[in-house]
Amino acid sequence: MGLEHIYRGDLKDRAVSTASLDTRIDLNRRYQSVDFSDWHMRRLAVQPGEKILDVGCGTGAQALRFLRDIGPRGTVSALDISESSIEALQVAAGDDPRLQAVAGDMAVLPTLIKDVFDQKRYTLAQSAYALYYSPERENVLRTMAESIYDFGRVSVFTPTGPHGMVELAARFSTVPDAVYDSLSFAEERLLPMFRELFWDVRVDYFQSEMRVSSLGDFIDFYRATTYYDADAEPALEQHARREIDAHGCITYSKNGFLIQGSTPR
Repeated sequence: MGLEHIYRGDLKDRAVSTASLDTRIDLNRRYQSVDFSDWHMRRLAVQPGEKILDVGCGTGAQALRFLRDIGPRGTVSALDISESSIEALQVAAGDDPRLQAVAGDMAVLPTLIKDVFDQKRYTLAQSAYALYYSPERENVLRTMAESIYDFGRVSVFTPTGPHGMVELAARFSTVPDAVYDSLSFAEERLLPMFRELFWDVRVDYFQSEMRVSSLGDFIDFYRATTYYDADAEPALEQHARREIDAHGCITYSKNGFLIQGSTPR
């Protein structure tokens, strides 16, 4: 099947790159002031026996946590556009029979649920740091809503502004419009759609600061972003070096938007 993505060219390569994803996850984990994974999991409140659909699972940042919580009767059906990310997830899960992970485009999610996934209905359909990448994002969300049990819920997490790293990068280069689109997606498009699809809608805002004390780690993180610009790197590196020398770290905000819907209309 053809794989579609709202980004094109180098932006898409960096967005779906397993190596870049792992770099971002690792450095976020090491330098964030609030642990995103713990924050996220507390709000999802996964219970034993849950049947979970993970859309845009990457290398398994959420899926592996779900496997800890769902008990022997639970299942995780995971999907990602990157074959290498799916392979990494399968290795990390150790061929856990409760996990079914496939590489494919979330735009054809109805077909994947119908013809590929063993589990057809879910107690939780979730997507974190992924839905906004798809040009079929609204249709994907509708499919997620249609796939849950009457007592289930849908959860989507996306980045939102202010985003300090994007703002910093924009001082030294032109940040692609698609990046700004991803930051406005939650308020402008997700929230109205959730209100259309569900009677009960809950929103939580994630607020954290990145305090990066290593210049090398800061540059590694910048190189792993979708908005990396090699021509801007020397000036950005010089700025970061001054901040780290003066303050012991370079600090910038990192915020997100978690929306959950239940009781389908």
